[in-house]
Amino acid sequence: MTNTETKDNYVTVRIPKELANEIDAIMESGTLGYRSRAELVNEAIRRRIEQLNSNNSMKPNSLKKIKKE
Repeated sequence: MTNTETKDNYVTVRIPKELANEIDAIMESGTLGYRSRAELVNEAIRRRIEQLNSNNSMKPNSLKKIKKE
């Protein structure tokens, strides 16, 4: 963690072991340059959020503003 990153800035997410194994295989191949599961997962989530925003004709980051019911 860098100086600006603290545990308070993070949450834990559980994923199925099978999915974790697939992520590990991607990392072990070394072809995409990921150094950790977290790095790959963070990028995947960011890309999916961007996709959802653009598919729903929503302004960037507008999904953050949707309140939970």
